[in-house]
Amino acid sequence: MTYSELNSLSLSELRNLNSKVIEVIKMKKSEVALDVKESLYVGANVSVNHPKLAGKQCRVEKINRTKAILKVLNQSSYSSVGSYTVPLSMISLNK
Repeated sequence: MTYSELNSLSLSELRNLNSKVIEVIKMKKSEVALDVKESLYVGANVSVNHPKLAGKQCRVEKINRTKAILKVLNQSSYSSVGSYTVPLSMISLNK
């Protein structure tokens, strides 16, 4: 759909389209999270698709329904120590 086609739609049609797009996005994210959850296990080495944890290797400490608790493995001494709760859709398993 082009910008001119979108611009020709009424406000109610745009709202309806927006709600359908959001519904599809949520469904796709839950499918990705389910696939990741099936392959994850406690102790797995993973990476996270987020700037705060970019380039850091993490280990899975606990797997919840929609998120996992991760501990960073290669932390420098000046960074904050602890664990991160990360949505499953942002996690990728290292092979």
